[in-house]
Parts: sequence; structure tokens; C-alpha cells
Amino acid sequence: MTNPAPSLIDRAVELLRLGELVILPTDTVYGIAADARNDEAVTAIYRAKQRDPGQPLQLLFGRDPALLEQYADLTPAARRLVDALGPGAWTIIVPCRPGWSSPALSGGSTVGFRIVPVDLVLDIVDALGAPLAATSANVSGGPSPVTAEEAARQVGAFCAMTIDAGPTAQGIDSTVIDLSGPEPLVLREGAITANQLASILGVASIPVRRSVRS
Repeated sequence: MTNPAPSLIDRAVELLRLGELVILPTDTVYGIAADARNDEAVTAIYRAKQRDPGQPLQLLFGRDPALLEQYADLTPAARRLVDALGPGAWTIIVPCRPGWSSPALSGGSTVGFRIVPVDLVLDIVDALGAPLAATSANVSGGPSPVTAEEAARQVGAFCAMTIDAGPTAQGIDSTVIDLSGPEPLVLREGAITANQLASILGVASIPVRRSVRS
């Protein structure tokens, strides 16, 4: 991936604050993103993707851990994974902070969060001062896009901006692990395996249940 000009980051932040959608590259696939504080913009992601409103979106955070604490109630297991993995190809589901609601939660009380190891995304979140509600930039059921062209072809008509940084590094969706219940559960095995997660958490194994549509 190439590094977009700083002016593109400024423009993306401006559009997000106006309630627009932006296509941006992550370490895994291209994503479609909105300011998580703007309910109308978050709802627009569902329309763009033809996504079931009952399927929650993930939140992308930046470098400030205090921002994450405002939205997510981090369990000890979640802290352990974040500390061990650092920014990476994972999505961790934990209880959300009481009193916060969003269409991104699909009426639930949990939130899936990511810290993407891509400076562009971290810079956008830090400059916005809020997390991004995001998911892969494809029509639900379609191929996850590894180039800006693929993303724009599927959902570009609904987005005010597409940031092209070349092909993504991995092309594999993030691994989704649910830590909101009594036992960990992998909902989607992606770039990080269930065995790797089990090793970090010190358990023999973690069940895998494919239930997340991209």
C-alpha cells in the first residue's frame, strides 16, 4: 500500500464530519466508513451495502486508548488480546458502555472494535476525534475488495470519497472474536487463527462459529 497525501486525510475528515461515507484501505480489505457519532451516516452504510440492519458494524479506533474506553467496556481478556496483538487484523466484541446507542449496534448491547495497523486510518480517527463505524466496502454477500477499484465498483455510488492506496496488504477479513459472554467464541476466523487467540488467552481451544456477513 502507498501513503496518500495528507490533504486527502484532511478531506476525508471534512467529509466524515459532514455525514458522508468514505471508502478507505485497511490492512485486510477496503472498508466503507462513517463518523460513528452520526446516526444517519451510519444508517447509510447499511443502504450502500444492502446489509441486514440486524448485523452490527464494527468501530475503528485510533491511537488514543481513552477514546476506546468511552465506547467499549474492555474485559480482562480483551485487554490481554489488545496488548498481545497490537493494532492488527482482529475485531473484538465486548459490552458497550452504558448509555451509548447507535444504529451500528443493531439494537444490541455489545460493540466490535478494531485498531487498524494503517497510519492513514489511525490519522483519520485521531483527527476526527471519534471512531469510525465501518465494514468491508462490498455489497453484502459480494467479494471483499482488496483494491479501491473493486470497492468503488460495489459501493462507490454511495460514497463521497474513495482513498486509493493500492492493493491491501493481506486481502483477508479480520478475525472476529466475541468476548462479551462467559467464554470466548470466534465468529469469523480470518487473518488470525482461533489457535493463535487461544494461545494468547491461555485456553486449550476456542470454538469457531461462522455467523458474520461481510
